[in-house]
Amino acid sequence: MKGLKRRASVIFSFLLFLGGTSLFAESSEVDISGTLFHHILNGRSLDLFPGVPAVKLPFGISVHQFMLVLSVLLILLLFLVAARNKTMKPKGVRSVAESLVLFVRDDIVYPVMGEKRGEKWLPFFISMFLFLLTVNLIGLIPAFKTATGNINVTTAMAVVVFVLTFAVGFKELGVAGFFKNMYPEGVAPPIGIFVVLLEFIGLFTKSIVLSLRLFANMFAGHLAILSFLVLIFVISPFFSLVSLPFAVFTYVLEVLVALLQAFVFTLLSCIFITMASTPEGE
Repeated sequence: MKGLKRRASVIFSFLLFLGGTSLFAESSEVDISGTLFHHILNGRSLDLFPGVPAVKLPFGISVHQFMLVLSVLLILLLFLVAARNKTMKPKGVRSVAESLVLFVRDDIVYPVMGEKRGEKWLPFFISMFLFLLTVNLIGLIPAFKTATGNINVTTAMAVVVFVLTFAVGFKELGVAGFFKNMYPEGVAPPIGIFVVLLEFIGLFTKSIVLSLRLFANMFAGHLAILSFLVLIFVISPFFSLVSLPFAVFTYVLEVLVALLQAFVFTLLSCIFITMASTPEGE
């Protein structure tokens, strides 16, 4: 166990050292803010290793687009490999895949939607959770970037949930029933109409918050790690005795945040869709 912890700490230190040195590989006179945001914001080329020329991506795609495609390919590979193991007792990759599926089913979808209804939605929410989790974790590799740290990506995800909220609500309750479901029983019409208006605006607000929460958490975490590493070059190399442990701690914390944000986004999406398509009182 001690040996495993020691190897893990060495790996973390190496990854952070690699990321820190690559920050300032291009020039001795560095624009600090420019350097920070260069390694966080979107671009057209990948900076793989210090001293190695950046790899320009083909077909004009951006780094974040490449991260999204790579995440989809990794998820497909995970399930293709898992599907090859046809034994009754899962092990290896199949065990990991089944654990993730069961986690989404038993801790997110079924508790919110129920078993009968949740079974129909399970593939969608499994895909959402695994996609967000993979994108978040890939961004922790120093050479890569986090696509969910791009407000355009998180907004697109939130828009999908927003459209599904209305589509499922209209399908299950009808257009009139959808808005009637927002109307509280036994109140005066002026108050009821006002509540319906607030609920309708709330649908937009929930989607905006859904997008901003994921974006802010992923963006801020990477900015914090890079900020700690930058202090080594700004203050003194000896400051690494302080900043490197903080950077390692933040890095480990980001792994937890990556899992937590994928869970929260999927759970809230499930709740919003369920609430919008369930008659009041059920």
